[in-house]
Amino acid sequence: MKANILDRRRFAMGLAGIALWSIGAAVGLAEGSFFNPAAAQSIQATMGPGPVTGPDLFVANAVAVDVTAASVTEARERGLTQGRVVGFRTVLGRLVARDDLANVPELTAVQIIDMVRDFSIANERSSAVRYLADLTVRFDPVSVRRLLRNANIPLTETLSKPLVVVPLMREDANANWKLWEDANIWRGAWSLVPADLGLVSLIVPAGNAEDAALLNAEQAAGKDLTALNRLAERYGAGGTVIALATGTPEGIQITLGELRNDLPSAELSLIHPAEPGRARDLLLAAAATAAAEAVQENWKQRNRVTFGGTTQITALVPVVDLREWLTVKNRLSEVPLIDRLELQAITRDRAQITLHYAGAQRQLELAMSQHDLALTQQDGVWIIQVRGGVSATRVPGNSELETPPLGEPSLWEPGLPPPGADPPQ
Repeated sequence: MKANILDRRRFAMGLAGIALWSIGAAVGLAEGSFFNPAAAQSIQATMGPGPVTGPDLFVANAVAVDVTAASVTEARERGLTQGRVVGFRTVLGRLVARDDLANVPELTAVQIIDMVRDFSIANERSSAVRYLADLTVRFDPVSVRRLLRNANIPLTETLSKPLVVVPLMREDANANWKLWEDANIWRGAWSLVPADLGLVSLIVPAGNAEDAALLNAEQAAGKDLTALNRLAERYGAGGTVIALATGTPEGIQITLGELRNDLPSAELSLIHPAEPGRARDLLLAAAATAAAEAVQENWKQRNRVTFGGTTQITALVPVVDLREWLTVKNRLSEVPLIDRLELQAITRDRAQITLHYAGAQRQLELAMSQHDLALTQQDGVWIIQVRGGVSATRVPGNSELETPPLGEPSLWEPGLPPPGADPPQ
């Protein structure tokens, strides 16, 4: 028999000392609802300043196709095949660390197309022998994961909270750093980095008076955490990336300082080589893209998970009302490492759940933190709480809804009606 952490004699804890700060959207996760289904469905459109859905990691957007063949029919057929193959490579590059990509099995176009759920076409143009279009290709996540699992290739599906880029530049090692000045073309180069580059959204500040009041070049170069956090908070981000660029005869020397609220700081260095005859702004744009890709790669390296068996953990979730319980369920449903959630029991002010998850415990904690969930241990009992901050998901919701309380204190078993409800027929 499982230990019941709802037992107040074993775990005496009231909600008076527990702070549950932010409310997000709610979507049912456990099998079977023990609440009024209509009430639960109505709350799925919930409120909150935080985002409620994330990008589909298995979708390749705006895949450009340009094929010339003997006829437009042949060009179109080849183009649609080519677009789906390129889209597959895009998705793999988003999920798999660079070191592991070489181990992905070589697939035929037919095998790749078999993993496509559907695709759509935009900006379609053609001539007698040429076909051009932009494809959005949606892959079946189960098929892609199966491919990687069979090849024993780790993948990363944990979506990072956004980071604010702090782009500092100097012409050489003896010059002063520039940050918000118009002459800092390094900041402009970052604005050209593709938005859909990977699992980490990078925000380029506006560089206006409000930004300058929060952070100056000296504070940024000195890694003044107080000032950097003020800038991150202004943009609703989970941290900053200090991007230092120094001109050298060999090219652009780049040092990236990644400062997050939920991970130890990391520093990356790279040199983007000079290209004779290439305009400086184009060189800097390519260097910014290379630096952004390095940030993506670092995140994948830190969070990649090898396929294998799952681990389970039983935890207590303090709740005040139905809305907060559904908030936690929804956020847990967005954590890709969690394979399954089992609701053991629930009272008016707490729920006991078991999570089945892949990866290490530290990876689970980090993945949960990206959705503003804290996993901590108190007196030998694991606790899951909602905490304040910005969610890793990116589409904002804005509706608000009144939610009735759970009712009188009692222990409810999953599948049974709440107190006062009519018994099942």
